Amino acid sequence: MASPQVVILTGSSSGFGAAAARELAVRGHHVIATMRDPDRSGAAVAQSMGDNLEVHRLDVRDRASIDAVVAMALGRHGRIDALVNNAGYLLLGAIEDLGEDELASQIDTNLIGGVRTAQAVLPAMRQRRRGKIINVSSVAGRMTGPAFGAYCASKWALEAMSETLRFEVSPWGIDVVIVEPGTQHTGAQFDNMVLARRLREGDSPYAGPCNALIRGHQGYAGQRPGPRTVGSMIADLVETVDPLPLRLPIGDEAALVLGMRARMSDEEFEEAMRTMDNDGFPGAYFKAVRSEAPPS
Repeated sequence: MASPQVVILTGSSSGFGAAAARELAVRGHHVIATMRDPDRSGAAVAQSMGDNLEVHRLDVRDRASIDAVVAMALGRHGRIDALVNNAGYLLLGAIEDLGEDELASQIDTNLIGGVRTAQAVLPAMRQRRRGKIINVSSVAGRMTGPAFGAYCASKWALEAMSETLRFEVSPWGIDVVIVEPGTQHTGAQFDNMVLARRLREGDSPYAGPCNALIRGHQGYAGQRPGPRTVGSMIADLVETVDPLPLRLPIGDEAALVLGMRARMSDEEFEEAMRTMDNDGFPGAYFKAVRSEAPPS
């Protein structure tokens, strides 16, 4: 068994974060599971985990809450062995429909939030000359599709930032790894999905194809595995003593679609996306477009 690690996880109220927090605690590590509203989800995440899991409020958009948790962890445990940046959400809507406030919130949470937390833990990690930062991205961090523009932009940027950070901190013995899950059956695909305001209020010229895509995507996500596989892989990464890879796709779908994208030219990829004729992602979007009158 790996020696006990002190791990801070963001976005631990549900999905990958909750699964990883509980898996790490079961394996004997000390987990600081953070979330915006512990009163809502904290008790469920911590249930039966004993002293191995503690829940704290942390909003990745609020630097003061980040600094408070990091100071608490260092004061109580003397070190932080790993940071898992999992906090984020999925905003869906056509680029033309996105309000600047909606786009800014997506980037602030999914990208800048991870930068804030990394900045907070890095001084202590550099002093010890060891540590791990695990950034949860997605297959959307390396490929795009209609209606996913804001989310993909945030994940592509997170991957660029993570790769840069890996270069910068490796001389201090700190590893940075990007986790790229495929589609999973999590709250991010259902209750926690956020629709752009114009799409939500029915004021979007893209409503037909976007809504068809959302139905197709949720239908597919409903058949996919839950978050436990990703949570277990995150726990494995925390425990491993070997150098971490830069990127780690998780799941059969992730390996398949990222491998396919890597083998295709841009032209081949565009053609494949546009000619799909199914009820899933992204075929449902283009199928709906073809069924409507030609755009004016």
